[in-house]
Amino acid sequence: MILNVMTYNIHGGKDKRGKLRLNDVADIIKQSKADIVGLQEVDKFAARSKFINEIWFLSKKLRMCYAYGANIRLGIGFFGNGILSKFPIKMSQNYYLPSKGERRGILITQIILPDNNLWFLTTHLGLDENERINQTEEILKIIKRQGRPLILTGDFNETPGNKAYNRLKEVLVETSEKLSSDYSSFALGNEPDIKIDYIMHTNDIIPESIGTIMSDCSDHLPVISTLDIPVS
Repeated sequence: MILNVMTYNIHGGKDKRGKLRLNDVADIIKQSKADIVGLQEVDKFAARSKFINEIWFLSKKLRMCYAYGANIRLGIGFFGNGILSKFPIKMSQNYYLPSKGERRGILITQIILPDNNLWFLTTHLGLDENERINQTEEILKIIKRQGRPLILTGDFNETPGNKAYNRLKEVLVETSEKLSSDYSSFALGNEPDIKIDYIMHTNDIIPESIGTIMSDCSDHLPVISTLDIPVS
């Protein structure tokens, strides 16, 4: 089965100038024809984003199922990761990861596809290298307890070749490397110039394409991949 899968750090729904752009984020996801989306930096009832439940807003706008994992309290609101799916979500579970500063987490879902069940995960790793290594070890323990096929998406805050990235690659296939298709997803300067957002998967999934979508709705670009999911 062919799926279009996206990972997107939406920056609390705001662009670099601090303007709320949730409608535009929804339009990008819709136009991409993404079937399942892993989202990072998703606000829920936070004052800074006008108390909007962002994952609910996007799910209603796109008519997709959703799951949410809150990792940080923001006043009466929350900040965390989310998943959108055109297919039913059978279960979801959020796990906290070992964190030095801002608490990080990984959101796990089991999604019911027509011909198989898919484990779909999204995460946002920390800013410190040792922190990311510890978080990765915990993620690998979690992955080991799940079934196959499995897809991991997220903002790893790390470029290819670093320790946490390499550790994940011992277990999962990094889609862009498999396809020899490079991209940049985050801008240190004015233009996207580094890759820190990834789609990884178990080796029973066959990647067909991967790339970014140009947009100014966040400080990250959405990354989208077409994947061939095995039939059970």
